[in-house]
Amino acid sequence: MSKNQWSNRLSFIITTSAFSVGLGNIWRFPYIAGENGGGAFLLIYLILILVIGIPLMIIEIGLGRMSQSSPLTGFSSLSNNSNWNIVGWLGFLSNFLIMSFYVMILAWILIYFKESLNGHISNLSINELPGHFDEISSNISSVIFFILLIMITSVYIVRKGLQNGLEKYAKFMMIGLVAIIMGLCIWAGTLENAAKGYKWFLTPDFSKITMSTILQGIGQLFFSIGVGMAIAFSFGSYTKKNENLITSTSWIVLTDTIFAILAGLLIFPIIFSFNLSPDSGPNLVFITMAAAFGKLTYGPWIGATFFLLLFLAGFTSLISSIQGLKDSVQDRFKISSWRSLIIVSLGLTTGSIPVVLSYTEDPLLIAGMHMFDFLDYVTNSLMLPISGLLIAIFGAYVIGFDKLKKHLELGADGIIINSNWKYIIQWIIPGSILLILLNGLLQN
Repeated sequence: MSKNQWSNRLSFIITTSAFSVGLGNIWRFPYIAGENGGGAFLLIYLILILVIGIPLMIIEIGLGRMSQSSPLTGFSSLSNNSNWNIVGWLGFLSNFLIMSFYVMILAWILIYFKESLNGHISNLSINELPGHFDEISSNISSVIFFILLIMITSVYIVRKGLQNGLEKYAKFMMIGLVAIIMGLCIWAGTLENAAKGYKWFLTPDFSKITMSTILQGIGQLFFSIGVGMAIAFSFGSYTKKNENLITSTSWIVLTDTIFAILAGLLIFPIIFSFNLSPDSGPNLVFITMAAAFGKLTYGPWIGATFFLLLFLAGFTSLISSIQGLKDSVQDRFKISSWRSLIIVSLGLTTGSIPVVLSYTEDPLLIAGMHMFDFLDYVTNSLMLPISGLLIAIFGAYVIGFDKLKKHLELGADGIIINSNWKYIIQWIIPGSILLILLNGLLQN
C-alpha cells in the first residue's frame, strides 16, 4: 500500500502535468520538429498522442492505482509473477539514465540564464556563439557546480514530502510557466516574419512524412509525456480508488501537448524573423535562439526570461522524477524515505559526471557517439518504447481487458470504455510500438 496520497484531484493533475511538461516540451520538441519538417511532424505527433499517448498513459497510471505500490514491486503483485517486475525496473532505469543527462542540460540553462542577465550572451556575435557553447559545456567545474546546486535544491524540496514538497512547488512553478510562456508567445507574435514561422510549423508538408518522422514522433511522445518511465505508475499509486483516471490523465496529456505547441509558436516565429535555421538540432535553444536574442534591444531580458522558462519546465520534471525514484527505492528495499532520497540523489549526481566529461577534448565514445547522444538514443529509441510495449502487453493480456476496463471505469463519472478500446489496447498500441521499434533498430 502506497504511503503517499494526493491531497486532491487538482493536485494530482497539476503535479503530474508538471512532471510531463519539461525540457521535452520546450527544448526537445522544437528541435525535433525543426529536423522533421515542422507541420509534418506536428501532425504525426498529434495523431500518436491520441492513438498511443493518452491510452498508454491511462493504462500505466491505472496499473499504478491497481497495485498501490511502486513499479519495482507492483507488476509482480498484480501478476503473482516476480518476472514481470522487469517492466518496472526498465522504466526505473530509463528514467534514471535520462535524468543523468537531464540535470546537465539544466546546468547549461542556468549558466545561460546568468550570462543573459549580465549581458554577456548579447555581446557575442553570431559566429562566436557556437564556440561559446563549446566553452560552457566543456567547463567541467562550472557545470558540476550548477549540477550540485540543482541537486541540493531538489533534495530540499522532495525531503518535505509529497504534499508539502512536490505538490506545493509544482503548483507554484506551473503558474510561473504559464505566465512566462504566454507572455513570450504574445511577444513573438509581434515580430515581423512571425507569420512565416506559424505557417511552417502549423502547415504539414506531406512529402516530409517518412518512417523516420514517425519514429522520432514516438520517441518524442515517450520522452515528453513521461510514459514508460515508471513515474506515472508511481503517481498512479498515490491516487484514490474513486479518482476519474480517464479524464484526469487526458487533461495531463492535453496540458503537456499544449505546452509543446506553445513552444513551437514561440520559437519558430523568432527563427524565421531572424532568418535562422529551424533544423539546428539539440543546440537550437543554446545557439540559434541566443543569436536571435542578441539582435534585440531588450535581448538580455527576453533571453533571461526564456532560459528561466526552460529551467522551470525542466526542474519540475526533475523533482517529480526524484520523488518517484525515491519512493520506488524505499518501497523495494524497505528503507527510510531519507536514506532512499540520498541514494537516488547521489546516484543521479554521480551518473551525470560521465555525461559531463563527454564534452572534454578527449571524450569517451560509445558506438561512435558521445555519452549524451548514446544515452539519448538508447533511452528514447529503445528503452522507453520497449517499456511502453511491455506495459501495453501487461495491461492487455496479463491483467486482461475486462479487468482493466472495470478498474478504469471506477470513479469515471459514467464514462464507459467501449469495445473499440480492446482493439486499441490489445493490437494497435503494441503493434504500432513494435513496428516503429523494429524499424528504428534496423535503421541504426
